[in-house]
This record gives sequence, C-alpha cells and structure tokens, in this order.
Amino acid sequence: MAPKSKSRLKKFRVETCYLGEKIDLKRFQESVKKYTALNHDHPLVLKLVDQEYAVLTKFGAVSFWNVERPLIKEFIKEIMPFTRGSRRDYNYVDTLDVHVGADREKATFEELYLKNLDVEKIKIVSYVSAQSVALDRYEEEIDRRLDKLGRVVENLKSSGKARFDQKSLLKQVGHTLSVKQNTVSSLSLLDKPEAAWEREEIERLYDRLRDAYELRDRFDILNEKIDFLSENNTTLLNYISSQKANFLEIVVIILIVIEIVLFLLELFRIFPS
Repeated sequence: MAPKSKSRLKKFRVETCYLGEKIDLKRFQESVKKYTALNHDHPLVLKLVDQEYAVLTKFGAVSFWNVERPLIKEFIKEIMPFTRGSRRDYNYVDTLDVHVGADREKATFEELYLKNLDVEKIKIVSYVSAQSVALDRYEEEIDRRLDKLGRVVENLKSSGKARFDQKSLLKQVGHTLSVKQNTVSSLSLLDKPEAAWEREEIERLYDRLRDAYELRDRFDILNEKIDFLSENNTTLLNYISSQKANFLEIVVIILIVIEIVLFLLELFRIFPS
C-alpha cells in the first residue's frame, strides 16, 4: 500500500454505470443547466454539489465521484432522455476507491492512489473506468452471440439440419459488426485521449489504469471472438446461399419437365394415334 496511512488521505468513491449506447452531451448541456460544468470537452465533468462530481462520456457511461445514492438516481433519471439505446436491465457497474494525498501513485483494479487531484485526472480516471464498463457490456453481448452460434452448430451436428434463416443470421452479423465498430470507434480503445499527450503525468496515470483494467488484453480477446463469429457467420451464409441455389435449380428442372410434358400432351392432341 502507499506509504501514508489511509486515514490521512482524502477518499473518493467512484461508481461508474453503463446507461446505453450513446449520450448526447450537447443536448444534455443545452437542456439541463442546474449543474456546473468544469470543462467543455470530452468526457464532461459536472459538479453536482461540493466535492461530488458526475463525469459523462459520449459512449453511454457515467462516473459518480462521492455521490450519494438518491442523487445518483435523480441524475440518471435526468440524463436518460438524452441516452440512446438505454435498457432497464443493464447492470454494468464498476467501483473504484481513489485516495488523494499519497506519497506515490499506484493503481489496482479496486484502488487508486494519487498525489493530487484535478479536473484532468478526474477525466482520465472516469474515462478508463467508463471504457471498462462499456467493454463489459460488449463482452457479454458477444458471449451471447457465441452461445447462440454454439446451439446452431450442435443442431447441425446432431440432426444434420440447419434451423435458422437468412434474416436472423444477417441480424447476428449486424450485431457483431456493431460491437466491432463501437469498441474501435466509440470507445476509442486504441487511441489515447488528448490530455494524455499533453501532460506526461496524465499519460502515466492513463497507462497505469489501462494496465489495471487490462483493457488492451480484453479488447484483443474480444476482437478474436468477433473474428471467429464473423468467419462462422460467413460460412453459414454461404451454406444458406448454396441451399437456395440448389432449390432454385430443382425448381427450374421441374418447370422444364412440366413444359416438356405439356408440349408432348399438346402433340398427342394434335396428332392422335
């Protein structure tokens, strides 16, 4: 642990919640003006009351610093109209204890020790925590897709029949590509935030937190699962296409046979024996 006693450090309890796919920060600021904004870039830091903050990300997660439960519920209710793709059953939450005033800085998955705290550090801590809970959501979605694929494969193995259709399979492909796009583009898991380029101290903090949350490893594993799903979905789509092509060939042959039979009947009618 850090050299100083915990009792001598200022403690912040940070709770990060995933609310939906996207938060419209501009519309929220234009409509809800009761809170003081401490910055005007992303992520957005709002002062709710003294020493209590909410940090909003565009990719649907909010971090609360030392905010009591009733105010958290009130704030979430206020922000939901500006959140796209929200669902009541989302339960992706991360908690982190931030101790300010430590002699040296270090980070674990559950605790962070800082020498001092400013708006940029609040942003970086909240940003990485928000990336983590959003990644939790996408990891679970891809695992559900893999489970569904497993049932299809097992059915093919046991019965030799493909009980799925092209529409449902295309939806599966769409969901998988959406996860890929969101993790790379919206979550910016491959890019450092601007503050990390501008201050070496912030860059070190950012790197420590990414290591503590294992973001790079989790992203790589998720990416492998997405590639696996994509390859298998392509195989299944090719299978459906070939089945349809075979069916059409059979239909064409049947129509040709019918046409020949009708032609012969017509000949017999014109030239009876």
